[in-house]
Amino acid sequence: MISRTALLLVVLLASHEAQAHAFLLKSNPAVGSVMTRPAALSLEFSEAIELIFSGVDVLSASGTPITMEKIHFADSGHKVLVAALPVLAPGTYHVKWHVVSADTHRTEGDFAFTVKP
Repeated sequence: MISRTALLLVVLLASHEAQAHAFLLKSNPAVGSVMTRPAALSLEFSEAIELIFSGVDVLSASGTPITMEKIHFADSGHKVLVAALPVLAPGTYHVKWHVVSADTHRTEGDFAFTVKP
């Protein structure tokens, strides 16, 4: 039988591990959104990011990379990445991101948004 102390330790360790990754909380353009000409891409994560080990790519529907300005932090907590976008033609765009949180855990993901005419 597991003691209450051992069970508490397991629960605490599990909750610490669950919070040890930077997850995407919100983006602008939003995941799956349809909008007119976004001026910038913004990604907000659940914890601080190491910018040097992180990256974001925006691709057209045909897979052509979209040139963005250098991505940088938009906040002092190092949780929000932002980069200016060029004028985007109507169509669907795919965002692929990977980040390394301050505690060295890597997460990645992707989503799409659409620019309407």
